[in-house]
Amino acid sequence: MTIICEQCGRQYNIDPKQITGKQFIFTCESCNTKIIIPKSPEKTMRKGQKVANPAPPKAETWQPAPSPPTKIGIGLRGKMFFLFFFIPICLVVAGGLLYLNYMKNLSGLITQESSQIVATMAEQAIAEKGRSVAKEIERYMLTHPELKKNPPFPKEDYKNYSEFSSIAIQKVGTTGYTCLVAKHTESEPLSKLWAHPIEKLIGVDIDAAMKKTLGEDFQRWYDVTVKAFKGKGQEAAGYYMWYDKREKYMVMVPVEGTDFFIASTTYLDEFTLPMTELEQKATAMTVHARRSVTIILVVTAVYSFRLSGKLRSLADAADRISVGDLDVAIETIKSRDELGRLTQALNRMQTSIRLAIQRLRERKR
Repeated sequence: MTIICEQCGRQYNIDPKQITGKQFIFTCESCNTKIIIPKSPEKTMRKGQKVANPAPPKAETWQPAPSPPTKIGIGLRGKMFFLFFFIPICLVVAGGLLYLNYMKNLSGLITQESSQIVATMAEQAIAEKGRSVAKEIERYMLTHPELKKNPPFPKEDYKNYSEFSSIAIQKVGTTGYTCLVAKHTESEPLSKLWAHPIEKLIGVDIDAAMKKTLGEDFQRWYDVTVKAFKGKGQEAAGYYMWYDKREKYMVMVPVEGTDFFIASTTYLDEFTLPMTELEQKATAMTVHARRSVTIILVVTAVYSFRLSGKLRSLADAADRISVGDLDVAIETIKSRDELGRLTQALNRMQTSIRLAIQRLRERKR
């Protein structure tokens, strides 16, 4: 006799002699469904009695066996999240942090070490300018000995020595300049300006003028001049704050054989400004890099979520088909990769199972 498994449709040929008791029970080798075969009715009926064919089960009453409970672990979305999002994000974040840290260190290097190097070079340039002008004044006075006295000439005769003033007053940097200062002596107790870009300051007591201009910041400037005037023909240099709250650097260079000094001064930020601009560019690059890393993280997260969502949808559809829900709608994924092929395979599997069950029902009728 032929027995058909109602679960998977596999056929078995059973010898009725094997049924010794009231029923014969065995397990389907394909789906592990228990199949129960009652004792053949021919052995218990009377002679000449016809055997009634058992009514086939109605199609609407057939229900697939429920799937055995399984232990739920990390879901597909969790695995996809870990594989396509967590690991790449960790790598991207690590790389981004290293890059941002590198940019930060580079910016610090520019602002500290590079700025210090530029400042040192600027100090040397300001000092060299003062020394050069002092040498020119020294040579000029050798040919004009009347200028060696202190003061060199009356204030009203200042314009008669235009060549002298053009030598003493030279440009330093962009806005800086050199000027000629006479230190105080026994005959002249005040230190005065004898060559300056502002003509009205000629012959003016420089200490009084600077104290009025600088106010509380006068002491820093005064310390530099006092160091030069009290020394024996040696240079003095230092920083002081100008009235506009920008720092200046000044070098006092003595003119050999005289009581005069060339003061060479200018704003130091005129030399360090290119480094400041470079620092701003580095900061802008750091901000841009941080923004790029953020965009990459967001795009990666969205892509990973959408990809895992599609796989989760296909996995749910396959699970519902496995328990007999053949009417489940499978999400249409129109892609030419493995996801598209998986979608097509699930659709074919759904159709094949429907046809197989339909054929099985027809055979039972």
